[in-house]
Amino acid sequence: MPTRGLPVSDDAFLRRYGSWALVAGASEGLGAAWAEALASRGLNLLLFARRPEVLESTAAALRARHGVEVRTHAFDLAGEGFGPELERVVDELEVGFGVFNAAHAPRGQFLDLALAD
Repeated sequence: MPTRGLPVSDDAFLRRYGSWALVAGASEGLGAAWAEALASRGLNLLLFARRPEVLESTAAALRARHGVEVRTHAFDLAGEGFGPELERVVDELEVGFGVFNAAHAPRGQFLDLALAD
């Protein structure tokens, strides 16, 4: 049975990835496009970006269009301490999908990267 009236394909997407996605660099451009696409499939969002006003504007539009929960966290993704801050913020959520579309761009398999990267 589809979740929240979503087509079967979106229900399968939610079962696979859970109810939360994280998008870093989400206030505009490609990050905002990723957030839009994930919200349209029914995922709740945790959005990270540097500028709180722009980030909250993006979040408000996503809430209005898709009826999903959207949490924002203004943080400089290139600054020191992003790894521990990310860990702290997502601790209570079951995040099953992540998009890191900002700042520092290390190469390699995500799970093989150092936490600092």
